[in-house]
Amino acid sequence: MLGFFIIIGKKYKITSYLCKKITAMRHSLLPTIYCLLLTAYCLLLTAYCHAQDPDIRSVQCFAGNNELSDPVMELNGNERLTLWFDDLNEKRSSLSYIIVHCDANWNEDRLFISDYMDGFEENYLRDYALSFQTRINYMHYSLQIPNEDVRLKASGNYLIKIYETDRSKPVLVQRFSLYERNKAGITLRTKGPMITGESCLQQLEFSVQLQTLPLRDAFTELKVRVTQNGISVPGVELPQPSFIDRNVVSYTLADKNWYPGGNEYRFFDTRTLDFGAQGVHQVRYDNQGYPYALLNVDRPRDAQPYTFYNDLNGKYRVDAYRIMRDRHTEAEYVITAFTLAEEELPGDVYVFGQLSGWSLRPDFKMAYNADREVYELTVPLKQGYYNYRYLFVDRNGNIDPKAIEGCFAETENYYTVWVYYRSTHDRYDRLVGVHTLGTL
Repeated sequence: MLGFFIIIGKKYKITSYLCKKITAMRHSLLPTIYCLLLTAYCLLLTAYCHAQDPDIRSVQCFAGNNELSDPVMELNGNERLTLWFDDLNEKRSSLSYIIVHCDANWNEDRLFISDYMDGFEENYLRDYALSFQTRINYMHYSLQIPNEDVRLKASGNYLIKIYETDRSKPVLVQRFSLYERNKAGITLRTKGPMITGESCLQQLEFSVQLQTLPLRDAFTELKVRVTQNGISVPGVELPQPSFIDRNVVSYTLADKNWYPGGNEYRFFDTRTLDFGAQGVHQVRYDNQGYPYALLNVDRPRDAQPYTFYNDLNGKYRVDAYRIMRDRHTEAEYVITAFTLAEEELPGDVYVFGQLSGWSLRPDFKMAYNADREVYELTVPLKQGYYNYRYLFVDRNGNIDPKAIEGCFAETENYYTVWVYYRSTHDRYDRLVGVHTLGTL
């Protein structure tokens, strides 16, 4: 059985490091607008949280004490941003980080460091700990901002770049944002499908009230971004104003601001390895005690009716029941096997969610097993409660999740409107408003 998992690990790209560790154990198409929306969606996801080194795992970034929140917080507020990740490379030297300011489109701008930050430009990651009594060793890192080395003083978008020796070759790039309070009010509401024959799309209507900021030209001074469940889904173009009345800008065109509702995320639970919990068919161990979680066989949902259940909107929480002190250093990495019973499709299938860094990572690409007529993927995941879904990408690179998961306007999602302001006197895009609303 162990030999089987070694082959699976190599075939499905677990990472070169983990393969060595394991070996050592025992020698219906939617309209064009919809396809464009989803294509832009996943292309932009790639940079949301990009682990450029395959040994960097379990990346989570959030504001305050809620690890399921998005990485956005008030400028000079009381909350702190937290970044967690693991490094499975035991030979890695110490890691450092820099923080870079970006414009509204996440491009690095030309601000001097002194314009947006007090403190040192480069800093070491000082908060780290080696895993404790785990089968696969890893180093757990934690970073909080602001800290004694860094204090940010400008609103807008930021990148944290984690690197070993060369800052131009980061092992991890993480986004976060800071907003200014009481600069803009946002009124937001969600609506059902507005396209005849489409029961999949959700629509937003919103308006922006600039309370203390002078507005001369809403088309050039304002940039608005919309995220679904914390992830950018801008479509072909960013939302454009439909009506302007003094300092109130409305975005209410009936044929604009469409977003595919998708479906609720699938889930599984590996917090216990004593037996198969929710979504887990079986937990197996080799003769040295290394765990493998075989998930339940999944089936397509595109022809099934919509069913509501509470999910984490694609996120996960690291946890384990048998913990003595710290779940972050005592939770095991479990070789997790996904199986999707589906006929071979003319393209690729990926496992997708926060567990994949919100991107189409090569190590989360499934392989088709013609003998069993299923798609399979084996990947190391830290113990916890996970959400995920399957994404289909055709041979031309078009992404259509409805092909496997289905898509419904009734799906519970939360939307966030981000308002950036840049007058003729400003040198950067200020984030002056953030507002979130759920569809239920």
